Amino acid sequence: MNNNHFSIRHIQNFLATSALALGLTIGSVNAVLAQVQAQTYESVQYMTGGIGNAEQNEMKSAEKDYNLHMTFSALKDQAFLSDVAVQIVDKDNKKVFDASNTGPYLNVKLPDGKYELTASYKGESRKHAFTLKGGKTETAVLRWPAE
Repeated sequence: MNNNHFSIRHIQNFLATSALALGLTIGSVNAVLAQVQAQTYESVQYMTGGIGNAEQNEMKSAEKDYNLHMTFSALKDQAFLSDVAVQIVDKDNKKVFDASNTGPYLNVKLPDGKYELTASYKGESRKHAFTLKGGKTETAVLRWPAE
């Protein structure tokens, strides 16, 4: 038998496998994009994610649309952390933002003002006070001890 010939069954199996792989790839890309789409808490727009290169690139390319950029990581090895709960209050202590599953990157669009952010990871909190005024952006990295 000549090794250069393929049966119809082999070709059908190859095509079916290729179609399945393509479908899974397209589905994975759509899932990644869906995880970093803009979201809203009351009237505040935000975007969170950054697990994997595709999400990190998506988050970084969207930074221009937000004026608060947070990164959450471990102290020891600087590994990214997710599942961080974040609350932001204004100068009157009114809650303007609340999300329970953010990270490792968080971009938020806030009006000008003075704010205090509280980020909690596994029961331990970090605070960050900041002021946004006249197109200024705020960037901070909050770190927690490794487990």
